[in-house]
Amino acid sequence: MKKILFIIVISLFLTGCGFNFTQTTTEPIIIDTDNYLEITTVEELKAIELNKSYILMNNLDLQAEEWIPLGTYNQPFRGNFDGNGFEIANLTITQEYVYAGLFGYVEGNISDLTIKDFSINFTTDKITFVGGLAGNSSGDVTNVSLNGDITITNNDSNTYAGLLLGQSSENSYAENISNFLPNNIADNQANGNLTIVSERIAFVGGLIGKSFNSKVSGNFVQATIDVTSIEDMVNVGGLIGQNYGGITAGYEIERKTKDVTVSNNIAFSQITTESLLNNGYIGGLIGYNNFGDNHDNFAETMINAEGQAISSGLLIGEDWYSENKDSVVRGSLSLVSENLSSSAYVGKAYGNSLLLNSYFESADQEFSEEKNQVNLADLLNSTWYTTNLEWEVEFINKIIAELE
Repeated sequence: MKKILFIIVISLFLTGCGFNFTQTTTEPIIIDTDNYLEITTVEELKAIELNKSYILMNNLDLQAEEWIPLGTYNQPFRGNFDGNGFEIANLTITQEYVYAGLFGYVEGNISDLTIKDFSINFTTDKITFVGGLAGNSSGDVTNVSLNGDITITNNDSNTYAGLLLGQSSENSYAENISNFLPNNIADNQANGNLTIVSERIAFVGGLIGKSFNSKVSGNFVQATIDVTSIEDMVNVGGLIGQNYGGITAGYEIERKTKDVTVSNNIAFSQITTESLLNNGYIGGLIGYNNFGDNHDNFAETMINAEGQAISSGLLIGEDWYSENKDSVVRGSLSLVSENLSSSAYVGKAYGNSLLLNSYFESADQEFSEEKNQVNLADLLNSTWYTTNLEWEVEFINKIIAELE
């Protein structure tokens, strides 16, 4: 009885002193992906609201602008953006940003857009994510075409850079891993130059600097890549600098579907790297690959690399616990290193790393002992691809058009 009275007295005392014990709630974020607002001017593009969706109604020229990327880590662009087949020209960024591109940080979907003649060039000492389209995206990116140049000097941190995206990253799922769906980076085209000097780790790809649990398919890349890491490692690929597809590893029974894949991509690249104090992972398709499921890709590359320890291949630089199959590579490696691992396909492999039904063409004598060497005449013959790889004619014709 005394205990009950004590609680009542204390309660009255706190109430009289103005103590209010109320539960606060956070207003839900309302994201509109059903209604698309029209963009007709540069000013309208600059003023977009980050939780709404937009459609471009005509070409825009950003020639007179020092562009401020749309969306940040704390306030990402969460709506959808439909380019509607139009182009945005002369995007220019010379000021430093952690997330740099037309967009900075994106959680929504972007499609059907051309970004023409972009230039991103700045010096920083912060971790940096940079791409012509966006620094980081966890949404779908489909049918985006772009050409331009990225030049970053990072004096104190890591750098993630790709002509399309600095990083593609999807790691959200509702309670159960079986519900996980990767974001799709599909049917995009990128052409341009990347020149990166990074004090720390460099993740650089012709399309994406780092891909994390994303599906990357049907993309076409032509890239010239020059990367230097002063004190740390480089991860450089004609398509992707570093690829990780392992969020579903160990959950094959629950999910049953293999959809975190890198497939049906074409990458033409010239790669020069220097990493004198640490490791270099350099590949014509992917620099460093972990838990990847990669198939039906084509890569042509010329790699010149110097470093303390280098793993380099015309397909993948270093590979962990992955399956790579039904791909074609061609090119050459020129490598200077005290600790060197190189191959026509995968420079160095660990764990259960599989290479199946893949082919290479190269004048490099170092590769003469490897399996499935073909000649250029084979690669110019569409019948060879359909017979050995069952590739579609449209995909084959894109490759032959570039080889000729």
